[in-house]
Amino acid sequence: MNKNFSGTGRNGFTLIELLVVIAVIAILAALLMPALSAAKKRAAQATCINNLKQLGLGMKMYVDDNNGNFPGIASRHYGYHPEDWIYWRTNTTLYPSFEKSPILTSVPGLQKPSLRCPLDTSDVDRNTQTYPDDYGPYLFSYSFTGYGLNSDGVNLGMSSVVDTSTGVVNKSLFKENAVRNPGTKIMLAEEPGSFIESPDGNVTIQDGRWIPATITNPTADPLTIRHGGKADVTFTDGHVDPVTPDFGADEANSEPDL
Repeated sequence: MNKNFSGTGRNGFTLIELLVVIAVIAILAALLMPALSAAKKRAAQATCINNLKQLGLGMKMYVDDNNGNFPGIASRHYGYHPEDWIYWRTNTTLYPSFEKSPILTSVPGLQKPSLRCPLDTSDVDRNTQTYPDDYGPYLFSYSFTGYGLNSDGVNLGMSSVVDTSTGVVNKSLFKENAVRNPGTKIMLAEEPGSFIESPDGNVTIQDGRWIPATITNPTADPLTIRHGGKADVTFTDGHVDPVTPDFGADEANSEPDL
């Protein structure tokens, strides 16, 4: 015998069930967000490390093509010179464009993003700085170790220096073989792009030159803390490692003759 049953099943969710589902999704999302954020930061740091490896390769190729001499210091203090490792000035009516930088032309395919960490995303603090020249802000993340000339006019390295302050062109080249223990000396440094990435909260990268901020020279350049309190740096032998600002503040880790 056949029995006909009237439809007694429910269609859809009650409001309470729907709210429970939404709450569960929200909890899961909250649990996953830190893991996703950490994964994103690790991926960005991997890109940053690769950038510095490529720049280290470009530096090595430049040195090999120039009789063992490092390129120029690319600082505000010494001004622009064709020997500079990077052409960073924003006023391209007076200075060469970035794309003509000696290091970029040494490595075919190296592009502008290679000079900027993916986590270095803001120019706000850079643009608030007052600069005593027409160069504009430095819009990249990495800089080249440059102790410059001492009081006796001797170039301490690691970058070469072209000095025209006396009205005469004085080239002080610095050779790769003058670096003691290259595997322990920082060649390319990652500096703060914004105040929040600075150890003391009030410094941003100024130019293409890096001089470590030390106890005796506190107004110089600190390393960034954007990678979990560390900065990625390229050592003179080409390898890249994250290091703390304290490591960078020790001259023994960057001054070529120590």
